[in-house]
Amino acid sequence: MRCVPTSGNSSGRIRLFLRHFRKNQNGAIAPLFALMLPPTLFAMMLAIDAANLMRVRGNVQHSLDAAALAVGKRYTVASTEDEMRVFGRKIFDANLRAIEPPATEFDLNFPQGANVDQQIVASASFRYISFFGRAVKAMTNGETDWDKYTYSMAATVRLKNTLEVALVLDNSGSMDERGSDSGQQRMQLLKDAASQLVTSMAKQAELITHLENPIQFSLVPFAGSVNIGSHNKDQLWMDQTGASPVHYENFTMPTRSGAINIGRNKDIVFRNNGYFKEGSGWGGENGNYFTRFSLYEDMKTQSGKAYTTWQGCVETRPGIYGINADAPTIARPDTMYVPMFAPSEFLNNPKALNNWWPEQSDIKGTSVSSHQARQADITRYYTKPAVSVENLTLTGAKKIGPNYSCTTTPITELTDVTTSVGMKKIQDGIKNMIPHGGTNVSEGMVWGWRTLMQNAPFRGGRPSSERGNDKVVIVLTDGANTYYQYNGLSNPDNRATSDRAGNVSYYSGLGYVGTNTPGYALPRIFQETSGVNTNSRNNDNYTNALNSRFSKLCSLAKNNNIMVMTVALDLKNNNAADRKQMEIMKECASESRVRFDTDFPTQRAKLFWNTTSSKLEQTFKEIADELSNLRVVK
Repeated sequence: MRCVPTSGNSSGRIRLFLRHFRKNQNGAIAPLFALMLPPTLFAMMLAIDAANLMRVRGNVQHSLDAAALAVGKRYTVASTEDEMRVFGRKIFDANLRAIEPPATEFDLNFPQGANVDQQIVASASFRYISFFGRAVKAMTNGETDWDKYTYSMAATVRLKNTLEVALVLDNSGSMDERGSDSGQQRMQLLKDAASQLVTSMAKQAELITHLENPIQFSLVPFAGSVNIGSHNKDQLWMDQTGASPVHYENFTMPTRSGAINIGRNKDIVFRNNGYFKEGSGWGGENGNYFTRFSLYEDMKTQSGKAYTTWQGCVETRPGIYGINADAPTIARPDTMYVPMFAPSEFLNNPKALNNWWPEQSDIKGTSVSSHQARQADITRYYTKPAVSVENLTLTGAKKIGPNYSCTTTPITELTDVTTSVGMKKIQDGIKNMIPHGGTNVSEGMVWGWRTLMQNAPFRGGRPSSERGNDKVVIVLTDGANTYYQYNGLSNPDNRATSDRAGNVSYYSGLGYVGTNTPGYALPRIFQETSGVNTNSRNNDNYTNALNSRFSKLCSLAKNNNIMVMTVALDLKNNNAADRKQMEIMKECASESRVRFDTDFPTQRAKLFWNTTSSKLEQTFKEIADELSNLRVVK
């Protein structure tokens, strides 16, 4: 073997080689990539998992909404809760796309009792198995469970609420006219449309088995006043003692120091803050209160028969009580309801508007005060009129007498239309409506509100605090609010009238505009108004006052959770009064829960319909649709 000599500096060469190796960068990316690959993959998996989880959650929420809506509709039919859970699960599974149905837990909760939210809650929970979680689990030999978290979601659907609907329908004289675009009588078209609305809502309610009285309707025909029904004469919420300041508004009553004598041993006296019959001449009536009710009973003809009876219309309550639904109580006399009694306006004056009973011949004088005294005199109603006076109580456009301005048929109280008896009751009320009289939308609407309450005078409504129940007032009118000056109206003989007693207006639910209610500084038409000239006494200003009262009433009703739907029928934009009526009707209407304004997509649509006679049926169908909607509330 040949030996090759080596340099003695071999260790230096080795150090040089290592120095060059350290500085050489060829192939350095590989170890760096190896080091960065795991966190990069984990970051990508997390991004994919985040996007995929959002997709899964969105799909699950959509499936819950679909299931809840479907079950909400089916809940109104005769199915058990277990059957509905199976049905709901099928709908839920059918809509799942982003996750397998077995990977989810599904449940339904139903309302338990009347005082809880009437809604169905569909809920689902699932564990999302992520790419990242699988990787972590593999790297830790199953010791780390990244996907141990459970996601829970829910959809809440309000059931088809129980409904209490007051139909407040204009029965004024203009409803007898024919619609400009239909050629048919407005009243008949209204009867048909209202009847169809009640029928269609009742058909929906026939399938509802889980709720008592699911859909109830009341009917309030209105004109210048509202008829609450003469059968309510003896109710305690009617003013049986003359406590209301309205009760004697149009009469001259005795003072503490002076009784009024109306016959032998027959006096009317004031004591204990009330007016009483006193004297043996009253017989069994001695000691009883003297009221409008007793005056109706006391008016006798020579044959001994009652001249007329109270037909059921009431005066508008004074102050704020005239436009709210507060319960009447004797502790607050202003809240009591007073029967209308239109004074006789001079039988001896052929120019009087409502002259139906002879006046006392011994009242002398020709001054205005004397004419007022004659009209306010109560003693004349205890004279024996001629037999022919009976014939003065006329009907239709010629109606006169103490029930003057009481022109509508009575209110039909809230009734369940799912029964044949209830349906007939409402349909008969609609069929019997008669167009005649003025237009006081406020009076109609406030009585519609009152029919929905559980307190007196009507107790058919559910408690206002009960959940899952909608109280709805639907108000329809074909004209502006009206109250009429006395001069200019014609009497039954079609003669121009002369306002010799200073009444300033005809007599209707708000009384005479020329008379202030005792205890109030203004006549009732100007009470609870704003921006109205209370010194102006003409038809246009009366309309302004009624509009102001209507607007305030609307606010009160909506603040008390009354849903208001309004319908303007055949009103004209080129007529100032009609245009104003449309404006306040639209402002009064509540907002839709499901529809948005077509002109302002971000705003809820108003529940107001400006319609014509030919479109009235379609309008009521749209109202029915609005009442029928289910809503996803969460």
